[in-house]
Amino acid sequence: MTPKRPKRGLAERAAPIVALILMLGLACKGKGNNGDDVIPCTSISYAGSIGTPGAGDVYLLSLGSSCDTVDISVLVTNLSGIFTVGFEITYPSSVIGYQSFTPGPLLQQGSPPTAPQFFVTNPSPGEVMVSGTLFRPDSSVSAVGNAIFITFHFVRVASGSGTVDFNTGPGGSINNQIIDDNGSVVAASFGPGHGGVVQVP
Repeated sequence: MTPKRPKRGLAERAAPIVALILMLGLACKGKGNNGDDVIPCTSISYAGSIGTPGAGDVYLLSLGSSCDTVDISVLVTNLSGIFTVGFEITYPSSVIGYQSFTPGPLLQQGSPPTAPQFFVTNPSPGEVMVSGTLFRPDSSVSAVGNAIFITFHFVRVASGSGTVDFNTGPGGSINNQIIDDNGSVVAASFGPGHGGVVQVP
């Protein structure tokens, strides 16, 4: 007569299943500090075209990006008599989309009694129109070195590349110019070639 095996308890019978689940779970974990999945990605890149900016140049520079966002700033180099700034930016709407903006410190020097105002519109994909101004009796300000006028925040739309630059062509909606507190146009250069190329992986 063959002796009967003693019946296994529930915990004993479940042990192999629990072990399998744990193994599968560990295999799916990433190497993050919290055990979360870690999915590597490549940040959006922006390569400026201007090289070394000279006095009076207004140009675009990226100061930060991630897998899904890129910040592109408008900088002014060694220029005095800045009271009102206006320009138009074009960007490749098939790969990035305009989201918002942050005023830079250029017009906020000295904490003017009346805060400078910025007017930014995105009338159609691929186009951003901008103006920023101080108010009398405040005086004009100067860009010493490279000063940030404004920063645009863009988000990823799709993989690809394209040019972000000032619209200096005859079909521009507004004049790219800087005006002093007397209403005179200041000698500033917006291009051509003061933008750059954005690359979305």
